[in-house]
Order: sequence, then C-alpha cells, then structure tokens
Amino acid sequence: MAAAGWLRRAASAAAASAPRIPWGVPALPNPPPAPIMEAPALALPASGAAMELMAVPKKKVSKYKKGLRNGPKALKLVPVIVRCRCCGRVKLPHFY
Repeated sequence: MAAAGWLRRAASAAAASAPRIPWGVPALPNPPPAPIMEAPALALPASGAAMELMAVPKKKVSKYKKGLRNGPKALKLVPVIVRCRCCGRVKLPHFY
C-alpha cells in the first residue's frame, strides 16, 4: 500500500513539472520520419552481378588428417656431429 502512494506522488510530481499546452493552440505536426538508408554491405546485388562467396569446408578435419598433411612441415633433427667434407674429420657443424 505504501508503494502505491509513493508511485502516485512521483507520477503527480512528474506531471506538475511537465509544460502544459493551452487548448486553443494547435499542436505542431511531427516531422516526417527520416528515410531508412540501407547499408551498402547489406544491399542485394543488382541483376547480373556476381556475388562474392567464401569457400567454407563441409566437414571438420580430424587431428589425424591434419597431422598427415602437416607432417612434412615439422622441424627436422639437426646433426650435432658431422664429418668435414675436405679432411673427413668429425667436427661440430658451422666450424671450420
């Protein structure tokens, strides 16, 4: 019951603060609504225009198939000890 009284007082205070228009004055007409402009990205292409479509995979690629495809791209083991081309000695790579 107390909430209804509070609400009634708030509504009457809001109505009292709003400006009143006398009855003899005609109301101003509302301005016409602005035309809705269609975004160029959402516009449909004209007849005969080609639509740009992206390629989309039909199914998910499994981890196994992905591994088969990317296997050759893996880093290779680097030999730590190599033979010299000139003398045939065993040495570290990138050393003369």
